[in-house]
Amino acid sequence: MDRRERSALTEQECRELLAHTPAAHLSAVHRGRPYIEMVDLIHLDEEPVALLPDDSEIARALSTVISPRRLVAMQTDDLAEAHRWVRSVTVVARPRWIVSVEGLRACRRAAAACGLYAPLDSWFLALTHPALSGYRTAVRGRHLRLATAQAPRSAVAR
Repeated sequence: MDRRERSALTEQECRELLAHTPAAHLSAVHRGRPYIEMVDLIHLDEEPVALLPDDSEIARALSTVISPRRLVAMQTDDLAEAHRWVRSVTVVARPRWIVSVEGLRACRRAAAACGLYAPLDSWFLALTHPALSGYRTAVRGRHLRLATAQAPRSAVAR
């Protein structure tokens, strides 16, 4: 891939993309097992905050990850640039649960402002001091044709 097909995003571009992205994949590793889950995303005091339901498998795994403040990763993509470019941002940060009453209220207000439903048993995970990296990658024409073409005859169920 040459330079025209992939370029780095600035930190400001990464922050703007995160601010407009409603969801991301959150991942952590515990005892050699990866946990990856799609989470709703809000922002509070310049930090990304993931909304996790109470029955979330990753929320249970994170309980042991957070106490020693091990790093977690979050990744999101944006395909909105006329389907010719993909902007992708990866966040690596130390997680912390938001537990204060004021923090929970602020998270619920931010979620409501984004049109997200946060039930009372939702967990809010802040990613503190996030390290951001991002790329803008060209989508090659053949990928677009594959996405819009019909399935091959061998893949059609009879």
